[in-house]
Amino acid sequence: MESFAGEFTPEQTALRESVRDFFASPGYSWARLAGELGLTALAVAEEHGGFGATAVEAGIVLEEAGAALLSAPLLSTTAAILALDPASGPPEPPIGAPALYPASGLLASLAAGATIGALALGDGVEARPSANGIVLDGRVEHVLDGDAADVFLVEAAGDLYATDAAVVQAVPTLDTTRGQATLILTAAPARPVAPGGAAHALAVVRALLAAECVGVARAALQSTVDHLRTRHQFGVPLSTFQALRHRVADLYVLLEQATSTARYALRCHGTAEFAVAAPLAKLCAAEAAWTITRESIQLLGGIGFTWEHPAHRYLKRATAGHLLFGDPPTLRRQLLAQVL
Repeated sequence: MESFAGEFTPEQTALRESVRDFFASPGYSWARLAGELGLTALAVAEEHGGFGATAVEAGIVLEEAGAALLSAPLLSTTAAILALDPASGPPEPPIGAPALYPASGLLASLAAGATIGALALGDGVEARPSANGIVLDGRVEHVLDGDAADVFLVEAAGDLYATDAAVVQAVPTLDTTRGQATLILTAAPARPVAPGGAAHALAVVRALLAAECVGVARAALQSTVDHLRTRHQFGVPLSTFQALRHRVADLYVLLEQATSTARYALRCHGTAEFAVAAPLAKLCAAEAAWTITRESIQLLGGIGFTWEHPAHRYLKRATAGHLLFGDPPTLRRQLLAQVL
């Protein structure tokens, strides 16, 4: 089920098709994902070893990753890259602050896929000076892909610090296709990488998560439509029953709204509007994915409740996306505060 929300260039369409085929092939790995396709380097500036694409192309990839329920830390690493890249971050660092990105080594390593990054955002960490530089103390929960990450970009007082010295505690999650972790930082050595960049990092991961949620919703709805077209009752396909057609039509409208909002947010990346468009996209896309995946299980009938059918995996991914980086009430309050 293709969406008609937004136009893509021939190059972007070719990227989508290549990534879709890659995720559909058996035996793909992180090494192939980063090396063969270069997906981690896609939105990195050429001077840092990337291809110089934009957040739009990154969103295309993450839509397909969501549709495939990709079990790899692509979302978290891409978010870390866009949070670090000087071309995509805040326009200017605060007066007197260190350079926005003091060294290109980490960014280049993330782009090459040699390092897996994760964002640890929240107000639970304090940065303080020490004899050897800056250290971090505190605790961050629900760090996406924290169990697989090599380096963490940790928020402290609105700034981002890079550290690899956190104690990582993997936590059980509803969505078993992707891990989460709790970070415990006790005098963990760190260095500033994006002064004042925490708000931008949060907006980035919300916009990317919105794109992934669109892919989850699209795949779940496509599976449901295919079932209704092929499953027969009383000698006719289920898709001929008007009540079911109306329910699917309502879900398709939700999907189109989410798709339009998510893609618009990614096109706004690098502008002042991005700070509002990103949480709005996350709100719309996450709620759409959650609604569509729940309805999908109902519309699939008995098979939708089995472990063999992937419907429950899409529901679990959508449920996690619904809550990560701001649940709907939190996002609504923040959006209201921004527009008043």
